[in-house]
Amino acid sequence: MRKIEGIVLVLLLFGLVFASGCLGGGSTTSTSPSTLKGGSSTTHSSVSSTGTGQTTSSSQTSTGTSSKTTTSNTATTTSATTGTSGGTATSQSTTGTVTTTTTTTTTTSTAQKAYWSSPWEYSPVQVGNNVYNVTYYKIRYKVQPNQSAPVYEYIVEKSFGKTKVHVYGMDIYGNKVDLGEHEVYEYKSVVTPVKAKTVNGTLVLKVWYKKSVEDAFIYPWDVEWASYITPSGSPNANNFVGLEIDYGRRNFTLLNGAAFRSGLFPYFEGDGKLMGDLGGDLSNLYLGLFAVVHLTIWDSFRSRNVFEPQSGSVTDNSGHTVTWSSEPDGTATFSGIPFDLVQFDWKYSGVPEGTSITGSGKFSPSLFLPVEVSGHVTYMDSKTGKSTTVYGYIKLEDLKLEKSG
Repeated sequence: MRKIEGIVLVLLLFGLVFASGCLGGGSTTSTSPSTLKGGSSTTHSSVSSTGTGQTTSSSQTSTGTSSKTTTSNTATTTSATTGTSGGTATSQSTTGTVTTTTTTTTTTSTAQKAYWSSPWEYSPVQVGNNVYNVTYYKIRYKVQPNQSAPVYEYIVEKSFGKTKVHVYGMDIYGNKVDLGEHEVYEYKSVVTPVKAKTVNGTLVLKVWYKKSVEDAFIYPWDVEWASYITPSGSPNANNFVGLEIDYGRRNFTLLNGAAFRSGLFPYFEGDGKLMGDLGGDLSNLYLGLFAVVHLTIWDSFRSRNVFEPQSGSVTDNSGHTVTWSSEPDGTATFSGIPFDLVQFDWKYSGVPEGTSITGSGKFSPSLFLPVEVSGHVTYMDSKTGKSTTVYGYIKLEDLKLEKSG
């Protein structure tokens, strides 16, 4: 895990260069709009109606190519935008030892405009004039921890809401301290194995917080709680209340008394071996995310109209290259409400580090979770030279909305 996290830091830094240049079950419909490939000045594009007040329209589109050059070892950034009749324009600059070349091709359309402002960040969903909160979703989740391992598969149902928990802590002498009952936010994961490492029945994971924690709802299960357990306090130690794991007749509960009284240690109840026995599957439920969440170029969609077909690339003379493309592609319907989709592909290559990433999927700019995404990340052990490839896949199958206010 630490090796992968190191790769994340490298790619995030490189990503800065790039960035600068629910109501029931769902179904998906795909269409393939024509895309300008070069040698043509116009293309026709059509879009479907949505639940966000957008209407069906058709328009002619023209292609514009923007080029942005970012040079290391200097504070100067230059950019230019030119109109073309197909193809792309490239800008290149060299300073010191690094040359960065950025090429972006955009097919401009007046039909629709939308920006994916909150990828993998919880946000309300707007449908017409109504605003909803997502309180439940269901995903199909697959992960292959390495190229020699099987592909594990799980159905994960996530929900959150308020509940009451009786909290205990433990003092420095090992005495149980009763802190009474408190209202908390509960983030619940119900995991049904399709092909698991150990789990052969329903696994229920609950994590409790005093205040709402958005990340706890995004991931199949929240693992950040482990960093909060300290009697002296951490930035979130006074917010994490505890967790509970239920598996068949086995149960394990951890309660963080320091959330309500400083100086207390965590209190444990139940089967202390349960978490260790399920460790392989608990790790799987998080590991696959590295291939589809952290190691991507999601932030680039925040500033681009995603209903315009476009593609881009960034490269330097150090062996690092990112290429990507996106275009509108059909709709996904959840309980009768259609959400326009954008199909995307990305590829990253870091030759010096032996790192590569490939991925593809579909998202709606109205939803904070992708509708479907798959990806591979390959990293190399610097000591042994051995490469490991992690595969992850997530498909949104159900979504429930609760009207805000």
